[in-house]
Amino acid sequence: MPRTKRPLPRKVPLFNLSDHPKLHWPPGVEPNPPWAGPSEEFADPLHVVLTKVELAEADRHSPRHLILTGTYHGATYRTTLRADDDALLTDLSELLRKCVGEPIYEVGSHQVDRSLRPA
Repeated sequence: MPRTKRPLPRKVPLFNLSDHPKLHWPPGVEPNPPWAGPSEEFADPLHVVLTKVELAEADRHSPRHLILTGTYHGATYRTTLRADDDALLTDLSELLRKCVGEPIYEVGSHQVDRSLRPA
């Protein structure tokens, strides 16, 4: 009789990046600053295509955060993204760098665990 393999249940549950309890997703929506660009047109935060991710260390004027650059209708926009737990920012920046070229709504649908490790 052939032996079948059953998938083992995960010990750590997965959820969408956009549902992470320590992040304020999507970038560009309160409490994060809006996407700033060259025109008066406001970029739709979910349809900005991510092009660059930088980790900014804390200084006198601001805490540690990510600087995100994206394109919307051919124009370049920028915003910042902070997390409630600064320890998550390093893993978040690595995860988002792998998502360059994707719209923010697709990035938010990636499955992660609480420490932002992908599925």
